[in-house]
Amino acid sequence: MALILGHRGARLRAPQNTIPAFEAAIEHGADGVEFDVQMTADGVLVIHHDLWVDADSNGTGRLSSMTFDKLRSLDFGSWFQPEFEGTQIPTLEETLDCVKDMKYINVELKRPLEHQREELAEKAVDAVRNAGLLDKVIFSSFDYRTIDALKDIDLDLPCGLLYDPLPAECYDRRVLCGQFLRVLDEHRADALHPHYSLTKMPPNYTKLCHNAGVKVNVWGIKEHQGRVLAEYKRSDVDVIITDII
Repeated sequence: MALILGHRGARLRAPQNTIPAFEAAIEHGADGVEFDVQMTADGVLVIHHDLWVDADSNGTGRLSSMTFDKLRSLDFGSWFQPEFEGTQIPTLEETLDCVKDMKYINVELKRPLEHQREELAEKAVDAVRNAGLLDKVIFSSFDYRTIDALKDIDLDLPCGLLYDPLPAECYDRRVLCGQFLRVLDEHRADALHPHYSLTKMPPNYTKLCHNAGVKVNVWGIKEHQGRVLAEYKRSDVDVIITDII
């Protein structure tokens, strides 16, 4: 049976990618969580999805150009509900400590600035290793050069290639043309993380992956898609990353 991971925590119950969202995912029985990692201007790894902070804080600006102290001074909760006023952006270390008892943790590294790629990968691996969670974590990224950087650090690190149905959002469009296993091999990855709809192209997608020893971890099942979630729970995918927690 597939493991159920809260997409950015339980993002329908608390502000996404914050400690309250991860705590809510634990409380409501998720097997694990998925979250997004970026690096601040002064080299601290924090959890946040958008490249800019405007949509979910009381600040403005690109996250990678802001210091950690500046980010910590912002409110990342009020936009969701008044009761979450004062919620701070969490560090990777704080987040790992919060979710350490969960079964499976998906650490997504957001596409970094070119000069930050190796540092981002090294610091993320160090944080997971120091937390003693290498056996529970899979790293993923839409930026396959970041996967390369992770594998250069340690070939045994579990890594997944994220991809989207929109060609413009794909690092390598071959994954949309039936060559997903070839691309995976080129980047030494261990899992594919497609939007759930892509497991139907071809219809035996998951079987092909499993026959090659590759895990299939799907994402993109959102609120009001309960029927889709039920369908994928009955399927043979390995992990379902969903908003419905």
